[in-house]
Amino acid sequence: MVTNTANGGNLLYQSSAGRSYQFTILAIACLALGGGFFLPVLSIEQQFWIVIVPIGVFGLSHGGADTSILKKLTATSKGGLLPLLLAYVSASLAFVALIWTLPLVALLVFLGMSVWHFGYTDEAFLSSERDLLLRCLSGSMAILGPILGHPQQTSELFAWLIKMETPVVLDVLVWLGPLLAVLWLLGFGYMVFKRSNRPSPRVLAELCLVGATLIVLPPLLAFAFYFCVIHSMRHFLAISEHRLLSNQKGLIKAFPARKIVPSTLGALVLAFVAWGMIVLIEPAPSLLTEAVRVMFWALAALTFPHAIIVRLWWDQRPAE
Repeated sequence: MVTNTANGGNLLYQSSAGRSYQFTILAIACLALGGGFFLPVLSIEQQFWIVIVPIGVFGLSHGGADTSILKKLTATSKGGLLPLLLAYVSASLAFVALIWTLPLVALLVFLGMSVWHFGYTDEAFLSSERDLLLRCLSGSMAILGPILGHPQQTSELFAWLIKMETPVVLDVLVWLGPLLAVLWLLGFGYMVFKRSNRPSPRVLAELCLVGATLIVLPPLLAFAFYFCVIHSMRHFLAISEHRLLSNQKGLIKAFPARKIVPSTLGALVLAFVAWGMIVLIEPAPSLLTEAVRVMFWALAALTFPHAIIVRLWWDQRPAE
């Protein structure tokens, strides 16, 4: 019997599906990295129309199992599902209020939450035990890569979200990005040369290849690559390995559409409603700006409760 760590790492790290998919990630990263050098310069609008469907399908559907996770968390609770479901919705609405009143604070919280959420998901597939350094290195790549590789477009995206001038944001990122990169490289070097609990070559290869890909690809393509190909698929694998939605393993068999599609469609409807409200209440200079705001702020509002309940579920699971 394998003893399960608090983050569920042993089961997922040792799973054949997790290891096999890691090689798929490495192969896709190699292709994306090579192709990235030959891509023409893409505007944010062109990138947006390329990524909107993958992010909508994979990004939103990977949270489609949240209702099943909530049921698992309340299986032995006398209060039942309703209080936790109300807390989930309240947390999401509270984050929407934060976005509306303090967008800069909301962006910083969203980025920090994303690093934490991405990091512990990756950690479970990359290490058999808790590894804070590995978690920080892996979780931060999706944020740091675009800042380093495309500071101008990344600054423009951030500026749209927080309603500031792009040059102001760019002035911050041009010195913050290299500083964070130095810290990342120092952490990576320590992890490579430390004597105990050194990551395997395939883990180091993933950090290098994925990191380079996220720097080379334009920012929205880089985000979609990490969010859809790596994070969402690993979330699906975790659900499959722990048979959350089905008694069978395997990505196809483990995901009954009737349990995921309603939540996904509901999230899409809410996103379109939010877009319409923003257009009416606080119109931006362009529909593209509003669309980018809706896409990222919708993900942010859903990520806040999603990340928390997923972590609670992982910590609650019995030893495997």
